[in-house]
Amino acid sequence: MKIGIMSDSHDNLNNIKKAIQIFKKQGVEVILHAGDLISPFCIPLFEEFSGRFFLCAGNNLGDTKFLESLIEGIGKYYSEIGEIDLDNITFALYHGTHEPIISALFNSENYDYIITGHTHHKEVKEKGKTILINPGETFGDLYGTATIAILDTENRKVDFHELI
Repeated sequence: MKIGIMSDSHDNLNNIKKAIQIFKKQGVEVILHAGDLISPFCIPLFEEFSGRFFLCAGNNLGDTKFLESLIEGIGKYYSEIGEIDLDNITFALYHGTHEPIISALFNSENYDYIITGHTHHKEVKEKGKTILINPGETFGDLYGTATIAILDTENRKVDFHELI
């Protein structure tokens, strides 16, 4: 299964559209967004994606109640940490605001994958069966490079893609 991973889009509609197009072209079945999507007006962009969509809150919050109500028809919203099981593969979806929580999730080795964001820097690290993935920033304006990731669960490979 191919999983599209993004985070820290910060209302950048153009880059969200680019990310979704790459996901569709690459045959992604699920999108995991690790927070800081921010505004409800971004949610309709994900309606054109035919797969499943999961989003967790970040530290920059828009109207979360309205955002959550919009997601109901196309995916699932987590106000803190999402625990997701996809074909017996376990994911923790957490924005990453508190390093002790990330460390506890990672060191527990209770998950196959931990998807995080917040730092705007892409990262992959492994411990035992667990792989932590930070796709970097979809926003692109903080550090100048907008990135997303695609995880292939068949071979546990993570590929990063720049949004140009």
